Amino acid sequence: MLKNAKKTTITAIYLLMAVILVATIVAAINIGSVDINPRIIFQIIHGKIAGEDLTSRFSKSQINIIWNLRLPKVLVAACTGAGLALAGILMQALTKNPLADPYILGISSGASTGAVLSLLAGPLPLIGQLPLAEGAFFGALLTSVLVFVIGSDGARINTTKMVLVGMSLSALFGALTELIIFLTPDSRKVQSASFWLSGSFAGTGWADVPLALIISLAGLLVILPLHREMDALLMGEDIARNAGVNTTAIKWVLILVSTLLTAVLVSMSGVIGFVGLVIPHISRSLVGAAHRRLIVISVFIGSVFMVWTDVFARTMAAPRELPVGVVTSICGAPVFLTLLRRSRYSFKN
Repeated sequence: MLKNAKKTTITAIYLLMAVILVATIVAAINIGSVDINPRIIFQIIHGKIAGEDLTSRFSKSQINIIWNLRLPKVLVAACTGAGLALAGILMQALTKNPLADPYILGISSGASTGAVLSLLAGPLPLIGQLPLAEGAFFGALLTSVLVFVIGSDGARINTTKMVLVGMSLSALFGALTELIIFLTPDSRKVQSASFWLSGSFAGTGWADVPLALIISLAGLLVILPLHREMDALLMGEDIARNAGVNTTAIKWVLILVSTLLTAVLVSMSGVIGFVGLVIPHISRSLVGAAHRRLIVISVFIGSVFMVWTDVFARTMAAPRELPVGVVTSICGAPVFLTLLRRSRYSFKN
């Protein structure tokens, strides 16, 4: 009886979070320099999906603002928040450290170097011809390969060694990024690079939506069935092995999924901090440390948080747009410090 009541409560929480996410997306599309009635938003989105001719009922500016400008940006923001929150959970489970985040392996620094190179390299062959997103992805991919090759002992994963390698590479690529910016004479390109490094969804469009949706959904579908193995991993590798968990295989899955999530999402949005660190903490305070519930709730909260962060970034200093990473740091740092202040934080809290 109590078990059924608990399942009903969890289901109700999931449904509530889904409703909040949909309401957040609609509100985010509505808010901006031009306010649009939510009813019109639903009608235009439904009409576009159904292939209807909307020009007779709505103005071209309404259709363009909702369908071409705001909706794809909001969807990419939601996927980014979900993916970074999920990557944060994976890194914390892998390292058994609640202070770990998606960037602990230096992936963001590699992505930053790749993006800055593609943006500032100009006429250089290959590198100078790469679009920014592709440059960021290849930079993240290169960092990941280096971390795996240097940080692993053959097929066996040495988590501590891998984290130390990631921190070293992060410092190296961070220095290279600063050097490239310093040596670039074009101030406009330097300003664009600096804005991207702070995180932004300003350049996202429909071309980014399919990949963002696929990578975040695929990551969730791969990881969710492994919730028991992740719970066991937190209790220690010896206990997990005694429970029949292949700890080496699970670690590789966690690393590969978190790396792919971070590399793809950072290549689209730039470096956005604190999401993968703070969201899992908030979720644990709501539903506990069991990964079955933690993963789902974190994905919802991460999506909602990132969408509202993007709204604040583009409205707080309108008509200028703040970097999203600045807003997440301003919001995330005080929340994280408050959580640490209230308790001696561990996976049990």
